[in-house]
Amino acid sequence: MGQIFHACAYDIETKTCCVYEADKFHANCYAHSGAVFSMHYLLRNKPYHIMWGGGYVAIDNHIADISSTEVLLGLSTYMDYKDFFGDDENTPEDKIRDKAKFIAENKKLWKKLDVWDDAKAYFDWEHTHSVKYSGYLVNHTKNLAVNLADYQEQSKFLDKNGQIVTIDLIPVLTETGGGTQMALFNGISADSTEQLAGDWCGDLLQIVDDLPLNYGVINCCFAEVWNRTEYCYRTFGLDEQDFVIRDNSGKRLEAANLSVFGKRGLPCYIKAELTENEMIFKPYY
Repeated sequence: MGQIFHACAYDIETKTCCVYEADKFHANCYAHSGAVFSMHYLLRNKPYHIMWGGGYVAIDNHIADISSTEVLLGLSTYMDYKDFFGDDENTPEDKIRDKAKFIAENKKLWKKLDVWDDAKAYFDWEHTHSVKYSGYLVNHTKNLAVNLADYQEQSKFLDKNGQIVTIDLIPVLTETGGGTQMALFNGISADSTEQLAGDWCGDLLQIVDDLPLNYGVINCCFAEVWNRTEYCYRTFGLDEQDFVIRDNSGKRLEAANLSVFGKRGLPCYIKAELTENEMIFKPYY
């Protein structure tokens, strides 16, 4: 069936959380997704810890490697003891059992928020079909930030209906594992920073208009290759040798495949070839 994710925003101090089922990662990680616009809405109002939590964290004793209390609390917003062990309390791993009990005990303490309708109205979703990419997504845990306008410019693409779409950075940066590879399964734009997937899981985030003092700005891009190619082709065109251009600089778009382990293959350029019926794109190494 595949891994199901939950979008979780949680305030540890007030024990308040907002959790939405977000389906499979590659089905619901986009700027027009209800789970995404709800998280963006919350972060534009105040800081929250954020987790895009997957169900697979409960298998193969993954929680044995989790030492962060903030991450365990994030898991408690959408998981319970039985997600890890069912009715069996005789696991031989005490540290695993103790963490699962910690999750179960804290699950009972959360007060739940529902901001779906407010978030939809805030972003005027019926007309925009997107969150706002202005200001900065800041990480108060790590004193880092991402310029949202820069992120969108590098990451947006055209879907099959010709609409501009973006893989949102919050699901990728805060996921518990395995989702990003599915969204980027067909390969990536060489500008992509796929190595950042999951790096901000459970961290305290906020969206602000101005960059806080002494916060470092990191480059961030998550773009699937063929959708991004279509966008660049229609927006920037081709060079004299029919290679797709990446931006107004005239440089060629570079791409790469990803292995099942997330390792990049050789970089390539993308060439456009006009057939009798359509324009097709081919990698050239």
